[in-house]
Amino acid sequence: MKIVFKYLTSILFLLFSFNILAQDFELLKIRSAYYPKQSIEESSVDGEIGFFEWGGQLAIPQTFKKNKKTILIHKVLYANLRADIEGNPANGLVVSNKYYHTISYNLGLVQTLSPKWRLILNLNPTLASDFEESLSEDDLLYQANAMIINTKNTKFQYGFGLAYTTRFGRQIVIPMGMLNYRTAKMNLNIVLPNKLSVLFKKADSKFLYGLEAGLNGGLFNNTNDVQTINTLIDETGYSRFTFGPALSLNLKNGVKIQFNGGVAVGRKLEFIDANEEVFDRTPEVGPFFSMGISFSPKKKNGGEGQSKN
Repeated sequence: MKIVFKYLTSILFLLFSFNILAQDFELLKIRSAYYPKQSIEESSVDGEIGFFEWGGQLAIPQTFKKNKKTILIHKVLYANLRADIEGNPANGLVVSNKYYHTISYNLGLVQTLSPKWRLILNLNPTLASDFEESLSEDDLLYQANAMIINTKNTKFQYGFGLAYTTRFGRQIVIPMGMLNYRTAKMNLNIVLPNKLSVLFKKADSKFLYGLEAGLNGGLFNNTNDVQTINTLIDETGYSRFTFGPALSLNLKNGVKIQFNGGVAVGRKLEFIDANEEVFDRTPEVGPFFSMGISFSPKKKNGGEGQSKN
């Protein structure tokens, strides 16, 4: 069964919306991640699978002179997932690379409800597919999420909401929770189930270090053959949970460089045919490495739409 309404990249949009309120606003961001090949967990399948992810995003906030309590955020994003598949079917070794793409536009609303409370809404139409055939309605998916955030003081914020997501490689509705606590020496950032980050720094230091855990995934329209599977695949579900050390270096003029590494656990790669039969090609636990660079405009004192520390 074809799924038209899907959700692919909610972690990016949830974190983006959160950054508008609590951290530096990222106008431009580019990031990549590498997952070396690991053996397939299913013992009946002889092969290995690895992944490479990269993508970028551009975000533009829009404020209104007459309604200073409302901010719109326009954001465009491209993401690429490459699955490096190696299998040993009866006719010999098969090595293939399968590419999945997302092109999306996100419309975000940040609405001030009171001095303490803000509402965040996101709507995101997305094309998610291998793009190996002409575009169809099966390549189009939609996502939506909503959060209520309370600012207790300059150091502490918390929030809760709902998201329509395929973060786990399946289409589901999930609850969300957010907590942010910042001091001169520590940044604690939790967006459940997306991310948990604890970073430490010395006073006035531009270098942060600590631990991060993150969950991400998606559901893609599959239009062409997967060489190591002897049936026509309709959709591909992908998810992974990462955990390990994190480093962040704040350079001049709002430029930030980030490094992450560690292990990728709870990974899933599932190919789904038209009869909804699932072909599991989940790799074993393995290492990963990620790096990114972002640009955050300098904040203006008293300016609307700027983030607060």
